[in-house]
Amino acid sequence: MELQGKHIDTLVALVERGPLDDGDVPSKSGRDDLIDSGLAVRVVVNGADGHTAATYAGRDAYAEHFGNADTIKEAKAFRLAGRAINSASYTSKGAGHE
Repeated sequence: MELQGKHIDTLVALVERGPLDDGDVPSKSGRDDLIDSGLAVRVVVNGADGHTAATYAGRDAYAEHFGNADTIKEAKAFRLAGRAINSASYTSKGAGHE
């Protein structure tokens, strides 16, 4: 499966903060696609239905997407560094710098 924005946002949330209640999932259709692809699964949390968690395959897809990292911690660091670079670039361009 080719990850699109809704999949990436949802996978990030599931890997970094999951399992998530249905109300906390960034994209319901992204969640459903991840489940259909085996990257996420529905789970029971503290006796309650309505939660989704990343699978090991989802963890691997997350790590691959963010720098082909060896660990979740490393992938998250790559993701945050990329976001900081993009933000700095946007701020610089917005200030009239090229």
